Formats: sequence, C-alpha cells, structure tokens
Amino acid sequence: MPSRESHRPPKGSMRNLLAKTSTRLIAAALSGLMLVACFPKLHWRGLVWVACFPVLAALAVEKRLKHAFLLGYVCGAFFFAGSCYWFVTVMEFYGHLAPVLAVVVLILFVIIDSIFFGGFGLAMGWAARRSPGWALALTPFLWMPMELARTYLVTGFPWNLLGYAVQAPGVRQIASVTGVYGLSFLAVATSALLAWVWISPRRARAGLVLAGWLGLLLIAQWRLAPPPAAAGKELAILVQPNVPLDGPELDAWTPWRDATKLRELVQFSVAELAIQDSRFKIQELATGTPPIQNPKSKIQNSEAVPSIGNRQSTIDNSLNPPLLIWAENPAPFFFTRDPIFHNAMEDMARQAHAFVIGNTIIPVDAKGESITNSAFTLDPDGREVSRYDKIHLVPFGEYVPGWALPGLVHKITDEVGNFVPGSSYSVAQSPGGGIGVFICYEAIIPQLARKLVAGGAGVLVNISNDAWYGESAAAYQHLEMARLRAIENHRYLLRATNNGLTTLIDPYGRVLKEIPRYQQLAMPAYFNFETRQTFYTAHGDAFAWLCTVVAAIMLLGASFKAARMRP
Repeated sequence: MPSRESHRPPKGSMRNLLAKTSTRLIAAALSGLMLVACFPKLHWRGLVWVACFPVLAALAVEKRLKHAFLLGYVCGAFFFAGSCYWFVTVMEFYGHLAPVLAVVVLILFVIIDSIFFGGFGLAMGWAARRSPGWALALTPFLWMPMELARTYLVTGFPWNLLGYAVQAPGVRQIASVTGVYGLSFLAVATSALLAWVWISPRRARAGLVLAGWLGLLLIAQWRLAPPPAAAGKELAILVQPNVPLDGPELDAWTPWRDATKLRELVQFSVAELAIQDSRFKIQELATGTPPIQNPKSKIQNSEAVPSIGNRQSTIDNSLNPPLLIWAENPAPFFFTRDPIFHNAMEDMARQAHAFVIGNTIIPVDAKGESITNSAFTLDPDGREVSRYDKIHLVPFGEYVPGWALPGLVHKITDEVGNFVPGSSYSVAQSPGGGIGVFICYEAIIPQLARKLVAGGAGVLVNISNDAWYGESAAAYQHLEMARLRAIENHRYLLRATNNGLTTLIDPYGRVLKEIPRYQQLAMPAYFNFETRQTFYTAHGDAFAWLCTVVAAIMLLGASFKAARMRP
C-alpha cells in the first residue's frame, strides 16, 4: 500500500492546488455544475469539452480509494440534482405529492444514480495509484462502462449522457458508428488531456499531445460536416393537439361524453393535409421540388373540410400515401374500447387516404388491471397494420420503482391499471418503406430506435407528451437526446408532441422545422424513407463494450503486475 507521504503531490507542481481534500471536493462539485450547464436550458455548448477537467484532475492525484469514490459521487450528485431538478415539479403537481415528499424522491434518485459516478471515481482512483498519467489515459475507457451501467441497470435511465452535449455538427456524425457513447468518449478524453497538461511535470510534451488531439477534432468537424439541408419528397403532418393534462378542460376531451373536441381535431388534421397535398402537387409540377410551409400557419377554415361520415377519399395522392401523426396526449382516447374514437380514426385514415399513427391505452386482461401504452398505425383503408406496445416504461410516470417509497409514491398517470411493457419491435409497412414508432421517453434509449431500424424502419416516428415537464429544462433535454437517434441510424425523425417540442429532424440530427410550444398546430414535414444502414444500426453498442473490455484488461493487467511485485 502507498505510504501517507505518497498521497502528497510534489512541491512546485501544479498539483499543489489540489493538495487539500476540501479543494478536491470543490473541484468535483464544480465539474458537476459544469456538466449541468452543458445541457438545456443553459446549454453552454463549448463547455462539454472541459466540464470533466476539474474532477479528473482531482482524481488523478487522489490515491485514497474511499476519497476517490467520494469525489466521483459528489460530482454525480451535483450533476443529477441540477439536471433532473424537474422531478420535484412533476411529482408535486402531477404525482400529487407533498412538496417535502417530492424533494425526497429527487434525493433518493440522486443518492442511487450518483453511485455510477462514484464507481467511476473508484476505478480511476485505483488506476491513479500506479500513476496519474496512466489513470488519465484510461479515463475515457472507464467512462464507457459507467454510461452503459446508467443505460441498462436499476431502472435504465440514461438521461443526459455526456455525448448529447456535443453540438459540433461534424463531430456529431461519429455517433453513426459509435452511438452517443463515442461522443462522450471524445469529450472526456479532451478533459483528461487538459488535466494531464495541468498536472504533468512535462507540460510542454503534454501540451503538444493536447494540441494534436484538438487538431484531429477540428479535422473531423471539417471532414464529417453534413451536406446542406434539403427537403424530402414524402409528406407527413405532425399534429400538436395541446391537450391539457388535467382538470375540467381535460374532461371536455372525453369522446363518449362529447365528441366535439375529437371531431375538431380530426377536421383540423385532414384540412392541413388537404392543403399541403394541393400545394405539393402544384409546386411539384412547376419546379420538381416540394414546398416549404411555415410551421406557424394554422388552418382556420374548417367549413371546407368534409364530415367524418364521408368514407370516400377526398385527397387524390399520386405519390406514396402521406403520414398523419397524432402525438401522445392525456386525452381519454381508447382505440380498442371506445367505438366513437375507433371509428373516427378509421374514417380519418380513409378520408385523408393516409397512414394514421395514434396513441392509446390497451387493457391486457379482462379486468383492465394490466394495460399497455401503445401506438397503432392504420393504412389508408382504415385497417390496423401495426401496433407497438411501449417497451421501456417511465419510472414514476408509468410505474414506481421498488426503491422509491412505493407505498407513498404513486405513478403520475391517471390510468387505474398497472402498465406492463411490450416486447415486440413492430414496424409498420407502407409503400414507401417501414415506419418505426416509439413512444415518449423511449427516445433516450439508443438500442430501442436501433432495433426498429434494424427491423426495417425507413423513417422513425416519436410520439410524446412532454407537457409533464412544464416549463422546466426537461422537454429541451428530451429533444437533444432524440436528435441523436436520427444520427445513429441515419433516419429522418418525425417527432409529434402534445404541446411541444414538435419537430422534423433530418438524418444528420438537424432540427429542420419546429412548432411553437403551447399551441394547437399541424406542421407539414417533408422527409425521405432511408435505406442506408449505419455501423451503429448493424452493431449497436460495440464501441462502448469494446472500451469496457479495454478498461477491464488494463485494470486487471495492472493488478496482476502489482501482485507480482509484492514481496
């Protein structure tokens, strides 16, 4: 074991600034706060490259394992508390918890998830016992198992993985090979090199290595820069209904009591599709390119829209049938139980001659004690061609984790039954290509979108209800994570939300169009069905797992070497 003297940095070194335990703890907390600032709403984009520098420098000179775990844990605690503060608002207003109990839920979450950061700190502290430089070289490899653990362990909550904060358009395209984890690797490696320059006695050599690394990043940014954005040739209408979450206003959306709201939304959706279809044909004939419609436009004249009772096609599409996508929303729309809603959706598909995608709750058993959160796809004849049952459920939203005071804390949805996860990655087939639909929070799960694309999806559709997040940063963070699914799989992502952020995202992760929040609007989105398969689609998290194997081999090798050196 190292002597107590070995814990002290040599005199005259830059490490003297980190000689005190209290200073190292401050550095860890500072990194946690900087990580928070990397993400919306602050979104200080360039900060991602240096955010981990303070905690990595502190860990590189910390050889006491308990202290190393503590440094990582403190960094994680500040990060999770700062970036997931919205837990309190959601649990208080929609989970109907007392403010104190809502704070307790956040604290429990922070206590548990910060263990991942603590484990990273422990591993790096063990490596630092050999040498600070070796520990820093190993750092980006050690970061990978920590992010994989956040993705797959406990409830599986990979919210705000570091790579999502990398915004350089060219560098971001690396995700088509490595997934979001590769971007995290690059960001952590940059901070580790900066920490090496800071503590190394040979700062000139370390500075040259850092300069070379930054040069490689600049070359990647230049060489991998995406081509200019261009409109696709397929038409989708993304409908943002802006349905209230609760109260008397939500009761007005109950179809079996009063179908007025449902009828208005159907007429509104079909009207926008009819107008876009007409403009598409006129401009296609004149210029050979589809039109770009202002997403803020709203159809006011519903009198020209045919009634729902008309089952004849009112839109003569010469190209592939368009997509008409309704967001996930809290309205009591039960496709399998309510004939009014069921018939309205079938009639809308026939009337618009479109593939219709909607959301519903479906009972699994006769008593309705087990339910699924599902998306259905209807073809232009009104026939159901695909149903996708949500696989990755939202902790606290659709179920309560066992560690989170299950006797006191309840899920925030009003459904009486218990949600159960689906198991099939269903892809709807259309003349243009496969349509892969996933629901809300599943946008943060890299493997889920990948499996849909591997199953034949030529376009990705994400229906979501981000109204639960209120005015917090969560809705904006959610969008940033969804954008990486488009890059990883080189697919357009059509994202329809209840009250924003409804967006059209191209295969390079760029938001091409967006609907303003808190408005009932329909946005035309022109996209293409893509067929290219990326390395990530074919091989998934291979990069992250390879890094994990490298880290394990390096640590085991160092452990065996240390064992042989003992007398």
